[in-house]
Amino acid sequence: MATYYGNDASVKLVTSGGSVATAAEVQTWSLSMGTDMIETSSMGSTARTFTAGHSQGTANITFNLDPDNAPQVDIVERASLDVEFFAEGTASGDTKYSGTFLVSNVEKAASFDALATMSADLQLSGALTIGTV
Repeated sequence: MATYYGNDASVKLVTSGGSVATAAEVQTWSLSMGTDMIETSSMGSTARTFTAGHSQGTANITFNLDPDNAPQVDIVERASLDVEFFAEGTASGDTKYSGTFLVSNVEKAASFDALATMSADLQLSGALTIGTV
């Protein structure tokens, strides 16, 4: 079984239409995919039946805030971003998850005893592509 060390993970992004660049200071990222289930049961059946509907996805990225990192600057509410997620690294043959996402929420936080952070919630617009580097 293959295992991946989080330190090898990364995120690349840019406002739609530009060239993706590595986002600095990423602490965590998550990507969640789902599919709507449409009920097809009818009267007289004894068990519910379903068919797959539209797919959907959301993502979250948390950073140490770096206002000099261009990809972080691109993350503003309502922005459309081309995003690439890498779990195992960016070497040839590694898996890449990519798509166009809309920024639904941005949160910045600071504490007297920690680094300032930024967290962004993203909504997938269209299909997620799973490929290799």
